[in-house]
Amino acid sequence: MRRPGLRARLGLALVAVAVAAVGLAAFIGNMGLSSRLERAARARLAVQAGHVASVAAAVHEGSGGWTPDARTELGHLAALDGLRLSLLLPDGRVVQAGPLPAGRLARAPVLLHGRRLATVSVSYANGVLLSKEDQQLKGSLDRLHLVAAGVAAFAALVVGLVLAEALSRPLRRIRATAERLERGDLEARVEAGGEPEVRAVGRALNRLAETLGHEEELRKESVADLAHELRTPVNGLLSRIEAAEDGLLPLPENLAAMHDEATRTARLLEDLSRLADAERPGLLLDKAPIDLAEVAKTVGQAFAARFTQAGITFSSGCTAAWALGDPERIEQVVANLLSNSLAYTEPGGKVSLTVGREGPEAFVEVADTGVGIDPEDLGHIYTRFWRGDRSGSRSTGGSGIGLAIVRELVRAHEGRIDVESTPGRGSRFKVVLPALQREALAGG
Repeated sequence: MRRPGLRARLGLALVAVAVAAVGLAAFIGNMGLSSRLERAARARLAVQAGHVASVAAAVHEGSGGWTPDARTELGHLAALDGLRLSLLLPDGRVVQAGPLPAGRLARAPVLLHGRRLATVSVSYANGVLLSKEDQQLKGSLDRLHLVAAGVAAFAALVVGLVLAEALSRPLRRIRATAERLERGDLEARVEAGGEPEVRAVGRALNRLAETLGHEEELRKESVADLAHELRTPVNGLLSRIEAAEDGLLPLPENLAAMHDEATRTARLLEDLSRLADAERPGLLLDKAPIDLAEVAKTVGQAFAARFTQAGITFSSGCTAAWALGDPERIEQVVANLLSNSLAYTEPGGKVSLTVGREGPEAFVEVADTGVGIDPEDLGHIYTRFWRGDRSGSRSTGGSGIGLAIVRELVRAHEGRIDVESTPGRGSRFKVVLPALQREALAGG
């Protein structure tokens, strides 16, 4: 069976609560009313027992004892009041008896001139303690309770349906928007409305839709950029192969150019592979205590000749800074930062590599005197395939994903990367990782 919707369940819940509340009120009311009616009936019966006792004393005195005529007269007088009676003499004899129901009688002493003649017990002739009027009152109250329960159930149903409609309307809008997003309509948005909690859910869904839209745009841009990056070397390679086949270019000279284009394509594919690895670092990192200074020195020595060839002054200052990391990945981080500085620093400029420790943090810093980054571009430098100098990027040979790889690897090491840059004056990239304490190093 299909589960009832929110409106039906809320309506039924309110009806159930209303009926239960009226039923509980009726139960408590009936208990209180019955006890009060019974006490009042017993009080009336006790008064009537006293009255019968007074009449019995007068009949006894007038008849000279409990004669048959006296008993008959006394029974007749009791019947006129709708009563039955029984007389219990002091010696234990019952001189007038009737079928009196247990628990529904009242007793009173028959006294004459201070002498106890008997004890009279009386009950109603019909054996019922409550009078007809009492029973009618109780029945009327029960009917009123039933009417109240019906009215309350109807009112609760109406209120429940109205309330459920008010609550479910924004939820239905949220559901419809989620279904549109599921079908790929990333422009779908939820209109604000409803209770604060529902509005919060709607805003969260809108933010999710915006994030998905942004990711989709990035995906499209990434595909377009990748196609653009691959198209240039592939087209160049194809054109040179065709020229060689047609005999337009000498083969030896053409082979060197074709090798350069193939190398450039291979380097781009390798960068893409590294980025894919960096984006799932939890499966790839092999962390161990490492000295960042030793790792940075190794990479710096490998780049020193390239900086010299480019006419750039390279310096390094590394002091011991231990951290928990994957040495190969940290080498990749330092290499990408140095390669970035090499690509965007003109001949005659300077690049420095610094490693150290500041309080509980270890850092690797690469600073250069290159072209710098415009402030409006700082938010894009970690976006794959983005390069600040689009027109001159071909000469640098960069793929535009080096800094994206750096950011992902630093995140995988639970660190952060800070950047400061001034156009025309250079940039400073600082990778910060949690430093290992001396106790951890000693324990290791």
